[in-house]
Amino acid sequence: MSGPPRRAPTVLQRFPPVRPRYPEHLEPPLSPRRITEVPLPDESVIEAVRASCARLPAGSTRLAERFYENLFAMAPDVRAMFPDDLRPQHKRMATALLEVVQHLDSPDDVAGYLQDLGAQHHRELQVKPEHYPFVGRSLVRAVSEISPTWTSSMSSAWVLVYEWITANMLAGAERAAEQANPRRRAPSAPQPSAGSAPPGAPAHGNPQAPAPRHAYDVPSRDRAYRPSR
Repeated sequence: MSGPPRRAPTVLQRFPPVRPRYPEHLEPPLSPRRITEVPLPDESVIEAVRASCARLPAGSTRLAERFYENLFAMAPDVRAMFPDDLRPQHKRMATALLEVVQHLDSPDDVAGYLQDLGAQHHRELQVKPEHYPFVGRSLVRAVSEISPTWTSSMSSAWVLVYEWITANMLAGAERAAEQANPRRRAPSAPQPSAGSAPPGAPAHGNPQAPAPRHAYDVPSRDRAYRPSR
C-alpha cells in the first residue's frame, strides 16, 4: 500500500535563501546608527583610511568597480537601482569617496555634502536604511582587495569612518522624508546639526531642485564635491 502523494517542493524549498558570506576579518552588517550617536573619527583613524587609498592612481575606478561587484553579490536586489552601464557611476563614486576621505578635516562641509547626497538617494533611488550596512561591507571589502598595505586596523578604521558617513547620509534622508510627509514627522526625533553645505549646494531636501543624473550627483552640482578650504 503506497503512502500519500508527495507534494512538489515550493520555490522557497528549491531555492532557499542564501546568507551573504563575508571575509573572516569582517562581521555581518550592523545596523546604522543615528548622527547623534556617531562622533567624527579621530585623526589617527582618518589617517589610516587615507593611507589605505594612498597608492590609488588619480582617476582610477578600481575601487568603485570592486565595490559594485561586492554590493551586487551581497544584495542582488539593489542592482535594479542603477543603470545598465555603470562606467559613469564608477567614475563618480570613486571620485566622490576619495575626496570625502581627503577632506574629513573639514567635517562641516563634508557633512553638508553627505546629507544632501543621502536626501537625493532617498528621493531618486529609494535607498532605505537597511541598504547601508551592505554598502559599508562592500566598500570595506573592496578597499581590502585593492590596497597593498591592508591591515586589520585599517578595516576597523574604515568601519568607523563609514559609520560617520552613513549617519550623515541617513540624517539627510530623514529630513527629505519629513519634508515629503510632514504629518509623519516624529516630534521627539533628534535634529542633527547640518553644518555648512559646500558653495553652490541647494537647500537640504529642496523639492524644486532638478533631478540628478547619477547616484553621486547632488542637485545643482555638475562636478565632484570639492569643499572650500
